[in-house]
Amino acid sequence: MRRVKKLPLFPRLAVLLLAPLTIAACHRTDDKLAAVVRPTPPLSPIAITIAPGIHLLGELSPGAAYAVETSDGLVLIDTGMDRSAGAVKHQLEWLGLDWRRVRAILLTHGHGDHVGGAKNLRAATGAKVYIGSGDAAIVRAGGPREAFFSAVPMLGTDSPDPTTVDVEIGSDQIITVGDVRFQALTTPGHTPGSIVYLMERGGKQVLFSGDVIWSLTANTDAGSPMSRPLGTYATYLSPRYRGDAASYLTTLKRLRALPAPQMVLPGHPRNDTPPPSPLMTQEHWEALLDPGIREMEQLVARYRKDGANFLDGVPRKLLPDMYYLGDFKGVAVYGFFSSAKFFVVNAPGEQGISAFLREQLGKLGVAPVAPTAVLLTSGEPDEAAGMAELCRKGLPQLVAPKDAWEQLRHACPVGTRFLSAEDLPRQGWFVASTIPLSEHGGGPVAYLLAWGEKTVLVSGRTPLKPTESNMKTVVEDFKHRRRNTEDHFAASKRLAKVKPDLWLPAFPSDGQNAFLYGNDWRDVVQSFELAARMSGKSQ
Repeated sequence: MRRVKKLPLFPRLAVLLLAPLTIAACHRTDDKLAAVVRPTPPLSPIAITIAPGIHLLGELSPGAAYAVETSDGLVLIDTGMDRSAGAVKHQLEWLGLDWRRVRAILLTHGHGDHVGGAKNLRAATGAKVYIGSGDAAIVRAGGPREAFFSAVPMLGTDSPDPTTVDVEIGSDQIITVGDVRFQALTTPGHTPGSIVYLMERGGKQVLFSGDVIWSLTANTDAGSPMSRPLGTYATYLSPRYRGDAASYLTTLKRLRALPAPQMVLPGHPRNDTPPPSPLMTQEHWEALLDPGIREMEQLVARYRKDGANFLDGVPRKLLPDMYYLGDFKGVAVYGFFSSAKFFVVNAPGEQGISAFLREQLGKLGVAPVAPTAVLLTSGEPDEAAGMAELCRKGLPQLVAPKDAWEQLRHACPVGTRFLSAEDLPRQGWFVASTIPLSEHGGGPVAYLLAWGEKTVLVSGRTPLKPTESNMKTVVEDFKHRRRNTEDHFAASKRLAKVKPDLWLPAFPSDGQNAFLYGNDWRDVVQSFELAARMSGKSQ
């Protein structure tokens, strides 16, 4: 029960005298008066009642959950990240609701910030757990971790416990709990098992959209997919994170064909500043979905034209005669053929690099061949430790920055032939130029290759993709003087002058796509430079 503070005597008498008039007025004006007396509040990051019987559990960072009252108990839409579901229970109690009366848990998708408390709540209440069939297996297994957290760094956060799924939603179906009816619509794309729930009540439709529509601000100018109102960011990631552009496009077109629901309750309302109203007009509905449809159409077309060339450990052909061979000892290895010769980029690992090259070329249907030369982006041990083995096998020529030669001679056999990166273009093997990046150890350099109609940039630790963890790494490098601010800015200026079509880093992040589009490269360079400025402010 909710605690109600007693009013002083005079206000209590006023309430008693006015009550009959108020009741009569309510009967006369019905819904019109209800709308005046109880306007729909914005989706603030707190526990609030949005409409009679519909409640927002907003204190579940980074997302939200919702509770619906029915004649047979409560329905929860999502459960937050906390495995104990403590915040869910507390907010329900604060709203005057008994969490023990939860009868159904409708999960919008399998990400950890939406399913974390499901096991505890099911065990404590006997509620049935519903989820899309495409996400059911990972929820039951409690893994793999990237399936729950995508590419978002969640350091110190455990994956949800394996959770029993009572009902898999494989296609659209109706779920009825007490006097409330939910239409579960399969909407894959953000994850394979994404579901939106359309509730009909009092002649109105309320859409619980999960992360298909994860916030309500239609920011069509947002540069990053993470800052847009749709959860399309997942479609730019490696398939291991389970997003899919073609599926998302189908989903958005399907939703666009529906009339706008009267209310949309998204998975991450706290993304919007200021807090938005959940009330939806047809115009707002179209403004939410239409940019996403155009975005996915463009991305699907790119993948069809260039391929989804993710640097995610799976060997693949990037361009004619140019291959990503996968990762060895944490470093990406590339190979390409030109002038009837085979060239390798990076030679990590003290042992096993020769076998790795044979095996990965075999997977690609390419006959194994000894490399003519190995291109190193620096003399750092993690990029060059395998040179000794390659030299013993066939003595390839070693292309490396001159500043790294002395360091490399200690690791390579006597007789290893060195070629400076600066002299590479004069060999005539392929069209190339070099970009010196002397801003940390090992004499780093980047190679710019002209490959058909494409420009390919091959690099080491400079730059790094602007992820949260990478930017923290760069800031730490400055803090411990592993990077020099002056050299860093000089390197950024040199990199800003080029416009690569493909970027092949020694240390790809989150299985990133090799191809660059639009302002992708500009964003990489600017973010890398920003890390130096952030470091200067923190010191």
